[in-house]
Amino acid sequence: MKKHILTGAILALATLSACQQLTPEPLQDIRFLTAQHAITKSPIDGTSFPDDYNLIVSAYRNLGSHASASDAAGNYFTSVTFTKHSSHWAEARYWPLDGSLDFLAYASTGLKDPNHGIVPTAVWGDAWGNVAKKVVLNVPDNSVLFDDLLYGCVNNQVYAAGGTPLTLSHAETVVCFAAKANVAYDATNNRGVTINGITLDGAYYSGTLTIENPGAGGGSGNLSAVWSSLGSQTAHVPARVYGGAACTANDPALTGFHLGTTATTLSQKHFGEAYVILPPQAAQSFTIHYTVHNGKNGDTAVDNAMQYTYTCSGTWDQGTKNLYTIEITLNEVIITPTVTDWVAGNATTVQI
Repeated sequence: MKKHILTGAILALATLSACQQLTPEPLQDIRFLTAQHAITKSPIDGTSFPDDYNLIVSAYRNLGSHASASDAAGNYFTSVTFTKHSSHWAEARYWPLDGSLDFLAYASTGLKDPNHGIVPTAVWGDAWGNVAKKVVLNVPDNSVLFDDLLYGCVNNQVYAAGGTPLTLSHAETVVCFAAKANVAYDATNNRGVTINGITLDGAYYSGTLTIENPGAGGGSGNLSAVWSSLGSQTAHVPARVYGGAACTANDPALTGFHLGTTATTLSQKHFGEAYVILPPQAAQSFTIHYTVHNGKNGDTAVDNAMQYTYTCSGTWDQGTKNLYTIEITLNEVIITPTVTDWVAGNATTVQI
């Protein structure tokens, strides 16, 4: 009887051991950590990516020391959309049970609507087909959307319970305009200055962006992004407006934007009242359209429509914020150019 009990115990133990060997490890989903603070400027008016924005990711699998004979290194997935959910980007993709992953990613942001994002034509992979090593983006004309395009990579990653941190860099350059009028607009007496709009002349909005991650697949080297084949120059593109008095995010220019010396002085409002986002390029000229209000002749307003064209020098480089502060009086326009990293007080990369 005791022998029978012992045999049964051995059989039960053997059965349990077999179950443990046959039961796979729990599936662990791949997720990327998101921005939690205001350094991204992506979208340019917000503190972090809104929910439902997309990160496009490709991954390559490196085999680990416990790989089986049936395992193989190679592309794990290509051009998968990970969607922002509160604190992370996620999609129904899971970590392999062995080895590590290399990731190459890009993101496109709209002003407020995720449907406004740039949708480039993407060709993934280098000459050997590794999709985490290279992607070529044919970026369409962005003269209406003025969206931000970002890119990043992370290599040799394994599952982490909190998610995988991914650093994104700006692939483009932003040109900002901040303005004030030294003579406050007085509607009753029709005196002062009104800024009607700012147009950018001859800028490039489309082109080919090649992003390379030589460190993928066990290689070495730094992530790089290079623009080529810029499209046609576009004349008189109006600057988008955000946060201005009597303006909305959909206004094509600074229409009716009355700037005085009281509540809307330059020091009291953030830079970037109007902006455009472009591929890096030689700096172009822009024209300020404004009206000088010289009072009334009887009941008739005396207005003079004016414009001033400013020729920029140098280049608008990738990852930079090119700010032009504009000060308008009744008889002159003063423009002060400033170039900083896009992320104020920080590097041109952002941690998400």
